[in-house]
Amino acid sequence: MDDLEQRLTTLITQVRQHPPNSRKWRSAMNRLLLEIQQLPGLLKSSHPDYPTALNRTFEWVSNNISQFQPYSNSVAKSLVKWINSYLYWRIRDLYSPDKDAPLSLDAPIASDFGEVTLLDKQPNFTLSGLDGLIENSQRETTQRIGLELELYIEQDPEGKLKNSYPSSSAQCNCQFLSQRRVLKEPPDKFADIARELSIPYTTVNSHWKRKCEPILQKIAEDLGYKQEQSL
Repeated sequence: MDDLEQRLTTLITQVRQHPPNSRKWRSAMNRLLLEIQQLPGLLKSSHPDYPTALNRTFEWVSNNISQFQPYSNSVAKSLVKWINSYLYWRIRDLYSPDKDAPLSLDAPIASDFGEVTLLDKQPNFTLSGLDGLIENSQRETTQRIGLELELYIEQDPEGKLKNSYPSSSAQCNCQFLSQRRVLKEPPDKFADIARELSIPYTTVNSHWKRKCEPILQKIAEDLGYKQEQSL
């Protein structure tokens, strides 16, 4: 484990160990937020109110850090992805006060390669079907549709994913399965999920195939993904 990974792991552990707003909690949280500001991949914007969006995000991090779980072996990359899942929408609010209005593709955001727009990040999908989209979204990528799909899974703003579950297990909902199958690197096996939830493997597999995949496919299409048609 390199120095950054060790520092982040230690600070997150310290924050969780102390009562919220205690002196030791504030000290650890302040140091954690300083580390977060330096993380590569953190979304940025040239909008004059970006600091407000960032401050709201830091407040959200402070209130929800106990819920953070790494998606991969890298705490830093997982933390950035988790924070961006909230920061993205706060930047979106800056450019679109109407939360139901689409974010302009010309809205400037920042990357490790300089300021770009969402249009610059438009993906060029060569794989067809949901499997191809999932493969793209699992990669460490900032491509627009892949990122927006990941953010939708995390936020589930309309409850489409969380409200779809087999009658025998509300925990086996499509948001939970998507987090374990799409966001997690590597994805969990259905057999492991079934054992964890104490339900049959066939229940998990069937619900994923019959309900979750079609929902994700529709969400992806609504985000702009067009499945390639076979000739």
